[in-house]
Amino acid sequence: MQLNTLQLINFKNYTESKFEFSKRINIFVGDNGAGKTNVLDAIYYNSFCKSYFNPIDSQNIRHGEEFFSIKGIYINGNESKDEILVAIKRNDRKRVKLNTKEYSRLADHIGLFPLVMISPSDSNMIYGGSEDRRKYIDGVISQFDKHYLDTLLNYNKVLQHRNALLKAISLNRSMDRSTIEIWDQKMCFLGSQIHEKRKEFLEEFIPIISHYYKFISNEHEEEGVEYSSQLNDSEFCSLLTDRL
Repeated sequence: MQLNTLQLINFKNYTESKFEFSKRINIFVGDNGAGKTNVLDAIYYNSFCKSYFNPIDSQNIRHGEEFFSIKGIYINGNESKDEILVAIKRNDRKRVKLNTKEYSRLADHIGLFPLVMISPSDSNMIYGGSEDRRKYIDGVISQFDKHYLDTLLNYNKVLQHRNALLKAISLNRSMDRSTIEIWDQKMCFLGSQIHEKRKEFLEEFIPIISHYYKFISNEHEEEGVEYSSQLNDSEFCSLLTDRL
């Protein structure tokens, strides 16, 4: 699969631009602030329906304009073409279309056009907190496992509901144990699946890291990666009960 052309309208610093790409390596050259990274972010939008750098869609609309659109045309191995259109209008919902058919659920698009983004912020996976590492792992798995993505989305919804309930309990100073237990059970079921899938992924991923680290260090350094989680030693429901 190859990105053949990319058309931007009112996206960040671009008024209207069209790019055509080589089948091999493409290099962007320009001054600071020219918009090189913005092109990469537009390509990211085509795969993930969101920006890599700014999660607030409306802030990616060119200043003074009411909308932006990103259109990418991809050529598949059998020479057929796919067209992706991402359009954002102020005070309106995000629209993503594949070959003129609009998605009712954006998660259905994730993984159809796999992408790996490399940026200076990737150093956060080493120097930053564990959230950055989980985000990276979730992003990789979600591109090839639709069930995992759905589980992750459902888990986050349950977590939001449970947090809202705990906040209400704090404000009203009244404990509703039965309702908490309902959300706890859902969190345990979904969270345990996420944990197991991350473990399986890392069992395959860590040897790859080891192989390439030895290559770039000329085998002069030892690397170490391990999955640290309380769920390695305890069950999710037991942890929630103990900390209630």
